[in-house]
Amino acid sequence: MTEPESEAGAGTFRTSITMPVSLAEFARARSGGNFSAYLASLVERDRRRDLAHQRLAEFGYEDDMAPTEEGRARARAVLEAHRERKRMLGGSGQRAA
Repeated sequence: MTEPESEAGAGTFRTSITMPVSLAEFARARSGGNFSAYLASLVERDRRRDLAHQRLAEFGYEDDMAPTEEGRARARAVLEAHRERKRMLGGSGQRAA
């Protein structure tokens, strides 16, 4: 069951979950006392991984993470355009130490 969490502020909600006791105990021990933050960090990590996979798919990476020829060509074109922009701006692309 999910309901708005007015006490925690905007952008949060309260939910109830059911999981095996052994997983709950592990999560409680791992959370350092902030179970909600721990679970939120795991969901955020999954979301970032999904976004990274979507971005890689734009360059032709497939389920086995091997790039397609079209993806390689697109990546080369993006890199070449980046190099050309840097050349036109007169930058080496290297950061000062």
